[in-house]
Amino acid sequence: PVGPLPQGKTPGVFVQHGYAMVAADMRGTGASEGWMNQMSDVLRQDGKALVDWIAAQPWSNGNVGMMGGSYEGWSQLAVASMKPAALKTIVPKNPGWDAFKTHPGGVFSYAFMQTWSGLTFHLNRGSSFPAFPLSSAPPVIDEDGDGDLLDEVPVDLNGNGWFYDDYAWPIWKGPEPRYADGVKRQHHYYLSAILQHQAHPGGAPGSYDGFSLTSAARFRDAPRPGDGLTAPGLNWAWVPEIRDSGIPIFFQAGWFDPFVRSVFELQSSLASSNVTKLLATPTYHQGISPAFAKTIETTPDPTSALTLQWFDRWLKGVDNGIEREPALTMFVANGGWRKQPQWPLAEQQATRFYLDRANALTSELKTAARGKDSYKADFSHQSGWPPTLDTSSIAEVNRRVPRAEPTSPVFLRNRQFMYGLPEGPPNRTEQDRKALVYTSAPLQADTDVIGHPIVQLWASSTADDGDFFFYLEDVAPDGTAILVTEYQHRAGFKYLRDNDQIIPGKSGIDVKPELPWHGFNQADYDPKVFAGGRVAQIRTALYPTAWRFRKGHSIRLAIAAADWPTFELHPALSPENRPDAASNVVPTLGIHRGGREASYIELPVVPASAGSPLSSSTVQR
Repeated sequence: PVGPLPQGKTPGVFVQHGYAMVAADMRGTGASEGWMNQMSDVLRQDGKALVDWIAAQPWSNGNVGMMGGSYEGWSQLAVASMKPAALKTIVPKNPGWDAFKTHPGGVFSYAFMQTWSGLTFHLNRGSSFPAFPLSSAPPVIDEDGDGDLLDEVPVDLNGNGWFYDDYAWPIWKGPEPRYADGVKRQHHYYLSAILQHQAHPGGAPGSYDGFSLTSAARFRDAPRPGDGLTAPGLNWAWVPEIRDSGIPIFFQAGWFDPFVRSVFELQSSLASSNVTKLLATPTYHQGISPAFAKTIETTPDPTSALTLQWFDRWLKGVDNGIEREPALTMFVANGGWRKQPQWPLAEQQATRFYLDRANALTSELKTAARGKDSYKADFSHQSGWPPTLDTSSIAEVNRRVPRAEPTSPVFLRNRQFMYGLPEGPPNRTEQDRKALVYTSAPLQADTDVIGHPIVQLWASSTADDGDFFFYLEDVAPDGTAILVTEYQHRAGFKYLRDNDQIIPGKSGIDVKPELPWHGFNQADYDPKVFAGGRVAQIRTALYPTAWRFRKGHSIRLAIAAADWPTFELHPALSPENRPDAASNVVPTLGIHRGGREASYIELPVVPASAGSPLSSSTVQR
């Protein structure tokens, strides 16, 4: 039994249990030839070819599994849709499968895409990105036969740290490649691959720049440059094939990861056709800081033990009963590990907290005072925490692309940024001063919120359109506000659509759970949603969560009009994407409450006794 190895992970524990591990770079990256177009159809075809090759090797028993996170999670689902016979199971962790990944809620993920594009620019050219000095993929062919692969890297002629700009494609048109050992090569395999990433000999522009590709596609049906694919064609269009494959899937998600909603949607939607499990851990895209882990009282993480059990079941045929366990294993912040049979939880009780006068939340509609609260947008509001990332190395890449430099000198860490972790708990106490907040009375008992919070807002604005950012927070008796979960929504996407349309065409798949969905196609957008004093309904789901609010704590909903520079400011309101730009249109929002325009947040409250505790033997296996 074998499977591709997630980058940076040691194969030791799996090799010790009788597995062979295989790692591969995708087409157009590392030392591979060709050029890369992100998340395209050719990559899933390549994945099937790789699985078929592995299964045919003499050291393989013909059973292949895949594991890994982020892009590696996306690739597993993509390959599963090709239905290779040898692929027996996949374990995608935080797969980039969000229905509108680069524009969640219709708002462009600016800081992440700037950083991701800078990193891939370097990795595709055999150089190191100063912001994240990862080692480039080494050569894989020892052309001079001396047993040393690293001497296949050509000399950096101009000494600027990037050798790719010293040579030309085709190679014979430029200066003769030089090597540190002085030995001449005939084929220049590594240099040839790198130069293809930069400029493909067939005339294509080399590996596409991710920022340019995604920033231009402001609607879900907007074709991207190069191949004309739209957002559904990068993931959800393949879900019917994944269903038809029947492949067992062990989904893994982080409660503070930007793709957590889509993981729950995939598991819930495929549970009737595929054997599926879902493990939800208290982590961001790259883990959790010790300080935050302590705050929410984390205990040992069962990921490794459960993953090994899963592979044993589907690759070795060990009848360990894991497929008969409850479908969901999740960590409840402040409440420990729980097992649940399905999502959403059957025990959840939709509990509304209405916006009230004096910045209060009330659970009684009849007591919620009618009125309108005014909030002048503060474009400097942000939801990020140290450590900071200096953007100067991104600016250097941008000059070479070329495109404008980042509009912020630093980026901060949060769910959407994905690179690195906030050093401590996500404390929003100070940033709430730049937002409009509504806070409940102290809770009379511990309250578990497990599921997808829903915000329904009636709003108006002095501008024609705008962005809304929602934050559900846990407020301690001393006033400290800790972020629980959040989401954002561009008001112009005002129409609610059938969420089954996340999958294009008539797939026959019921996309679950039934969450607000706005289509995000160009026809779904009204750029003058607030024009003429109109009051618009904004209804959206926050990222799913599992959080215990302690007795004596309060529940808070914070509302803002920006989260810069994590997200791009609304282009119609800030064309320069700068909070202090003189050309900005800074609106005053009206948040309506009470009566027929009662705004509220609806929380999935679950009895503390729901589910079963995860046994210590499972955690420590």
